[in-house]
Amino acid sequence: MYGGITFLGWFHTILGIAAILTGLFLLIKENFISIKSFLGRFYLVSTVITAGSSLFIYNSTGSFNIAHLLSVITILAIFFAITLDYVKIFGLFNSYLKELSLSSTVFFSMLPTTAEVLKRLPPQDPFVDSIDDPLVMKFYIAYVFIYGVFALFQIYIIRGGGYHE
Repeated sequence: MYGGITFLGWFHTILGIAAILTGLFLLIKENFISIKSFLGRFYLVSTVITAGSSLFIYNSTGSFNIAHLLSVITILAIFFAITLDYVKIFGLFNSYLKELSLSSTVFFSMLPTTAEVLKRLPPQDPFVDSIDDPLVMKFYIAYVFIYGVFALFQIYIIRGGGYHE
């Protein structure tokens, strides 16, 4: 254990940061997370591993909590999107559901990450004491707004024909 974080915690943190940065990069650069690209596959695999590893980390809370639930939802959203990539079961809505599922995984990952960063940094005097702090809530509100606008943007691109699977 180093800095109050276990080896699994460090693995989870480092891989999770890489996943989030990759996801954000893809959304900013490409507007979508492509399942077929190298970076898209890296994002998906690293996100599933990170979300899965979070289910074994109970040091900070001692029990299953909302962050763990978000991890389960993230994994389900990824598998839902992968399924939609191979099976066109929703017809015209397939692309919309697939892409919104993939971009939502970045949103779901940002929520517990933000709370953890604000609870741990700076090391001697963290910004917040709990996830109920108003600062955390302000970040969450901003993320909901940003994701909502970005989701509408993705829908606009898909609908306008600028989307290619």
